[in-house]
Amino acid sequence: MGLYPYADKYPVVRAFPEDGRPREAILREIEEMAETEDSPYHEGKISGSIYSGDEEHYAFLNEVFGHFSHANVLQRDMYPSATRFEGEIIAMTADMLHAPEAVGVLTSGGTESLMNPLLVARERGRERGINRPNVVMPVTAHPALLKGAHYFGIEVRHAAVTDRFVADMDSVRSLVDDDTVSLVGSAGTYPHGLVDPIAELSDLAVERDTLLHVDGCLGGFILAWGEDLGYPVPVFDFRLPGVTSISADTHKYGFGLKGSSVLLYRSAELRRHQYFIVPDWPGGLYTSPGMSGSRSGGIIAAAWAAMVTLGRSGYRAIAADIFATAAAVRRAVEAVPELRVLGDPFFNVAFTTTEDSGLDIFLVNDFLASRRWRMNGLQRPSALHFCITRPNTQPGVVDRFAADLVGAVAYAREKAGTPARSGAFYASGVTTEQITSGMEWWLDATQAVPAAPA
Repeated sequence: MGLYPYADKYPVVRAFPEDGRPREAILREIEEMAETEDSPYHEGKISGSIYSGDEEHYAFLNEVFGHFSHANVLQRDMYPSATRFEGEIIAMTADMLHAPEAVGVLTSGGTESLMNPLLVARERGRERGINRPNVVMPVTAHPALLKGAHYFGIEVRHAAVTDRFVADMDSVRSLVDDDTVSLVGSAGTYPHGLVDPIAELSDLAVERDTLLHVDGCLGGFILAWGEDLGYPVPVFDFRLPGVTSISADTHKYGFGLKGSSVLLYRSAELRRHQYFIVPDWPGGLYTSPGMSGSRSGGIIAAAWAAMVTLGRSGYRAIAADIFATAAAVRRAVEAVPELRVLGDPFFNVAFTTTEDSGLDIFLVNDFLASRRWRMNGLQRPSALHFCITRPNTQPGVVDRFAADLVGAVAYAREKAGTPARSGAFYASGVTTEQITSGMEWWLDATQAVPAAPA
C-alpha cells in the first residue's frame, strides 16, 4: 500500500485532473474513509489522539467552524469576531492557570507554542549580551523544543531524570550557566504523563534570573482541574514566581478542533520578543504576533465555543472521569506481576515489563494491537503508554483492557526471543507493518496476532 492506502477502493490522483468530479462522489468517499478510520476510537481502544469523542460536540464545533472557515484572521477589520474569540480564550486560559494578568497568543498547535518561547528566550538573552544561548531541559521534554532550538541556534542541554522519570534537579543545576536563557519543565511529560518538579525549577529560575517555560501542551487542560477534584497534582502554573510562560493545547484536553493552542506569558514585555514587524515594506506595515500568517477564523471560533459551552463545571466533570479511568488502568497494569508502571501518573499511564520477567514490551503491544488497542510506543526505556481520553471512560473499556493485557503478557512469554512487529514511534505506537501499509492491517482482524495460549 505505502503512500496509497486506498488504491484498491478509490482512483489514485497522480496528476491534476482536467475536469472535476461530482461533489456527491467526493462526499461519499470522504464519509466512507472517515467512518472506517474513526471506528476504533468508538470502542475506546485508542490512546490519546481523540480527546473528546463526543459526536454531538464535534457536530456543534463543525457548525461553528463553518461560519468562519473562510475567514482570514489577519484581516481583523473584516472579522473583528476573531479578536473577541482570541481575547476571551486567552482570558479563560489565564484564569484557569492562576494568572488573570497574563498575556498570550493563540498558535496552530503545541509545536508552535513550544518554539515561540525559545525565540523569546533567545531575543531576551541577546538584549543581555548573550550570544551563545543555551536552554536546559530534561531528556523527556518534547522534541518540538529541539526543533525550535535547531531553528533558532540555541544549544540544548539535556538533564537526566530520576528513577521516577521526572527532571533530576542536581543534573539541571549542573548544566545551568551564565549563557542559559531558559529552563523547561513539563506538566505532564508526553512519554509518561508526569509533572516535573516545577516548583524547584521555579526557584532555580528566580535564583539565576532566567526564564522558565512550562510545557502544558498535553496536560494543561486536564491537570489544571486535578486540584479542584482532590488529586495531589503539584502546582505547576503561574502561582510559582519563576514560571514565565506556559503552553496548553486547546485541541487536546481543551476539546477544540485540531490546530489550536494557547501560549501565555507572565508579562507583555516578554511577549513582545516574539512579535515580528516590518515597518517600511512597500505593501504596507507588516506585523505578526507569531510564526503563523494566514489562519482560519473557524479554528479560533471552534476553540472558543468548546470552552464557553463546557465551562469550568463541564471540564471538571470530564476530568473526574479521566482521572478515575487512569487510576483503574494503573491498577490493571499493577495487577499483572510481569508489568510495572513508570512514575506516578494522573492521566497518562506508562508501563513496561519488569526486569525479572525478561519479556519484550513490544510483543505485549503486538497482541494488544491485534485486539485493536492502539498504545503509544516509547523508548529509553522501552515501554507503552495509555493516554486516557473521553472515549476510554466508557463503561467496560478498562475491564476489556485488563483482560487483554493478561493475554498480551501470556503471548509475549510464548513468543519470547522472536522479533516484535511494533516499536517506539512518536504518535504511532503501532506496528511497522501498519506504518507501511496504512490502515489496512490495523482494521483487518484476520491478520491479527494469534490468540494467547491458555
